[in-house]
Amino acid sequence: MTGIRFEGVVDLRTIDGTLRALKFSMRRAVTDDFALQSSTTAGTPLRYVTDQLTVDGDVAFYATRFTGRLALLGGPGLVTVTLTPDLPFPDGIPITAPQLVFQDPVIDLAFVDCDVLTTGDEPLRLTLP
Repeated sequence: MTGIRFEGVVDLRTIDGTLRALKFSMRRAVTDDFALQSSTTAGTPLRYVTDQLTVDGDVAFYATRFTGRLALLGGPGLVTVTLTPDLPFPDGIPITAPQLVFQDPVIDLAFVDCDVLTTGDEPLRLTLP
């Protein structure tokens, strides 16, 4: 994630009401081995998969849970970080950074808005498990 900034906890309007979410803004994010699990309005599970997904431009990223292993400068290796709207942002982690690299991120994604979305070598595939 390049140019990432934690914007705070927001109330995201949805068709079902309001959802409390963490809001991040950034210039760019690249995710290797991207997989998104969702469902239709009837509850049928959907899975979107590609080798790499890039969101670029004016990126707004909303999540109800964000977990990943983060390397902190001067810190003891990788630190597992879990963020939710009800958990405070941990001390010592910058809320604005030029670039953050998370390993093994697991994100309960609510919404993404960006100027450009591209995939790597593989097209985005939709499967019905």
